[in-house]
Amino acid sequence: MTTGSRTDRLPYLTAYIGADYADSFAACREVMAAMFDLEAPTPEVRANYVMDFAVYDYGPIKLGQSRSSASIMTRSPQTIARTGVDHFHVQFYLNHGFVMTLDGAEHSVAPGDVCMLDLARPVAIRTEGIDNLSVIVERGLLEPLLADVSDLHGLILRRDTEDGVTVREHIEDMWSQGPDLTVAEGLEWSRSTAALLAAVVKAGSQHRAASRAEMRKSQFRAICRRIERDLGDPRLAPAALVDQFFITRPTLYRMFESHGGIGKYILTRRLTGAYRDLSDPTLAHEKIASVLGRWGLESHTAAGRAFRAAYGVTPSQCRSRALTACRTQGVRDAAFTVPAELPSNIKIFQGQGA
Repeated sequence: MTTGSRTDRLPYLTAYIGADYADSFAACREVMAAMFDLEAPTPEVRANYVMDFAVYDYGPIKLGQSRSSASIMTRSPQTIARTGVDHFHVQFYLNHGFVMTLDGAEHSVAPGDVCMLDLARPVAIRTEGIDNLSVIVERGLLEPLLADVSDLHGLILRRDTEDGVTVREHIEDMWSQGPDLTVAEGLEWSRSTAALLAAVVKAGSQHRAASRAEMRKSQFRAICRRIERDLGDPRLAPAALVDQFFITRPTLYRMFESHGGIGKYILTRRLTGAYRDLSDPTLAHEKIASVLGRWGLESHTAAGRAFRAAYGVTPSQCRSRALTACRTQGVRDAAFTVPAELPSNIKIFQGQGA
């Protein structure tokens, strides 16, 4: 217990949003807007959405307890840009747990697990109900204590590990002490909390470095599968993949550096598909523009330039020579099979009357 006057106590806020609101979900969404875009999983949940929360203001740290209905919470690049909030978020659920989508991969977080997030980076959370204690930490308090701030984002301290128990008990102690702390003591707790979080992040960074490399390999394969599936969609672009896989644009570009960049990779795969179809005599009745459009190449002019740069011939020359070769040489499959890698490997027409 402290001896400070009541006016020295930590600022405290509590609220309940429920049936007495005309639109309780809209009110809850507004409360959450600085951190997450809130959605309800079903119309029924939305119609009966409730939330109650309480927050202690420790200064550079805000400590809160929240309960609410089933929720889907997304922090997209657009949300990050709109809100300007770049704090760190540390939480554990007392009940329900949640599924977190991070960099395109799903992670299950059980009740009692401590999860750390960098709110300057994308993430999505799906839960059957919020029932948590959470710590919002100002970046300037914690970042100087970390050699690599990226080690924090998505770090999960499992409930049955030493680090998980330590951090969880520290947060619970903060919560129980909140009513009796002065503002000055709150600042001391903030500094000690930042030191503790930095210590556990550093301890896990070596393990995370090894696992991150394997995760990137898995992500790359998943992104390539998505590209192959959506090649015909002209909206397929780096920005769409960033949103779909919850990764940053620089991360996506680094993953495809060895392929000449993500834009070139997508174009190459589209050109490969178009080349294959234009080389198929059974598709000779299709207009060239239709073939190009099927592979997401909407601009006939731009596609023609890219096609010629890749193969040394225009799309119409590709079709014409494939048909000629088929009639005069009986060539159909082997000569016109496009390799899976870059089209520059294809030499069949080079030096033939271009």
